[in-house]
Amino acid sequence: MKKIRIEHAFVVLFIGFLVMAPLTASAGHTLAQDGFSGEDLFQGLITDGAEVMYSMIDDQGVPAAIYGQLGIPSSDLNLDDPMYEGSLAMALVSTHGEFLDIIMELIGGGAFTGNSSSTPAQFALAQDSGGFDPNSILDMVGTEFNLLANVIVNVDEATSQSRMASILNHLQAQFGFSFTELLKLRIDENTLPPDVNITLPFTSMDLYLYKENHEFGLAVDTIFGVMSSTGFLGSINTDVFKNAFASAAGLLVIPDMADLVDLIESFDSGGQGAAGFTSTILAQGDSSGFLFNVTGPVAIAAAGYLGEQILSTDSTSLSIGDLFGVTGNIEPFSSANSLIVTQLPSNLNITSITPDAVNQSFYDNSTNMVFWNATAFGTQSEYVINFEGDFPPLITIERTFSPEENIAGGTTTVTVTVTNEGSDPISNLVITDNTLASTYSTVTVTGVTSDTVTTLAGGASVTIEYQVTFQNEGGYGFDPVQISYEYNSQTYYKQSHTEGYTVNPDIGGLFAEGVMSTMPFSGIALGVVGLVGIYSIMGLVRSRNDTFQV
Repeated sequence: MKKIRIEHAFVVLFIGFLVMAPLTASAGHTLAQDGFSGEDLFQGLITDGAEVMYSMIDDQGVPAAIYGQLGIPSSDLNLDDPMYEGSLAMALVSTHGEFLDIIMELIGGGAFTGNSSSTPAQFALAQDSGGFDPNSILDMVGTEFNLLANVIVNVDEATSQSRMASILNHLQAQFGFSFTELLKLRIDENTLPPDVNITLPFTSMDLYLYKENHEFGLAVDTIFGVMSSTGFLGSINTDVFKNAFASAAGLLVIPDMADLVDLIESFDSGGQGAAGFTSTILAQGDSSGFLFNVTGPVAIAAAGYLGEQILSTDSTSLSIGDLFGVTGNIEPFSSANSLIVTQLPSNLNITSITPDAVNQSFYDNSTNMVFWNATAFGTQSEYVINFEGDFPPLITIERTFSPEENIAGGTTTVTVTVTNEGSDPISNLVITDNTLASTYSTVTVTGVTSDTVTTLAGGASVTIEYQVTFQNEGGYGFDPVQISYEYNSQTYYKQSHTEGYTVNPDIGGLFAEGVMSTMPFSGIALGVVGLVGIYSIMGLVRSRNDTFQV
């Protein structure tokens, strides 16, 4: 019998937050600033349906953008079908690159890292006592994955499995999804040791985890296919979500919100543990919170990306349509709510927004939050924010490899180039790219892996170069290049992207070893055994369909 591990529970919670938290933040906090009830707003969004274009610009001019639909995702999901009976929540998430980092920020600053004053007490306590570290979520699933998770409660095992099979068949037939089973976990009274005096708030809970087999771009297209194609989505270029270095898309389905709320309320949370954390998110720590007044099915679909720096020293305005690849007019839903929400850094002064109308738009310079009720504005050619204040110059980081692939025993030259694309100089530039040797004990690194530059003028570049020799074949991950610099007496930090490097088996070297060995027969025999082993492994890799994308 498998035993439940807290990691499994956090995977399910995390998948839900990945889709839900940014939309909660954008809807709940904005109207409250304008004297409206965030609770009434959000309940109305779920009841009546809504779409949200949410964007956030950091103090370096780097955008994060999310498009989501609440309650609108296709009726073809058939959420009233008996196959969903007992299903608390189902989440499908596809991620690419470092998108999880921005989600961590959106759901609480450093809530999952322990480095923020907003860190939930139970997380900080767990980390201080050497217990579960929520960062291990990333270790479990990596940064690139396509996962489907579903939780079914209070159903006998055979019925639960039958309903899950029906759900999978429906998603495959209706939307074109394709799944491979990763985990099937049942939790009931038999799961707990007999000497543990714990009463479960359910008679049984079945957790199902599957890999969605499409590559990232196709998975994103399929998730967009679950959404309504009217409203903003009709003018958005969805390729911006697939082509960014860091992006994600997801679908969260709650067949009956009342069932989920009942389970949450059945936990004696006391503000502690996973149940207390979930209760805080869903109901702001109060059983009278706005989601506790929602019943029936809830569906949320969203896609988002983390982009490159787009605003710099000479920027005075931001077009929201540019963040979403909008072409032509921006059309809101005709029978549901359409909202546009943007968060700018605190050091900017917003001077005006377009369009602007009383009770239809909102901004201030205390929160630097901008809100448009696009439903009220109707068709618009653009949504623009005008502001005063400086972003730093556009600083780019490029890392190249020569050669771009290698064989075991080979060496590549790594070149890191930092360029000041602006006209103003920056100072005290520190470049660091020195983590590879500490990550992999079998690589040898020689050359310059860090440097300090007193002044980097506008238009100028600085380069560091080092060599890496790979003893073994395989896939190697180069951590982001880290830089820090000063501009206008303020220190900025920036990093490149995580990059992979492939080292192939040196098949020719195996033959050479056999021929040149002083014991030719044994040498050749070992070479043949090695080749057979390599062939077998490569065959497994080609035929295996249940591995995570790396």
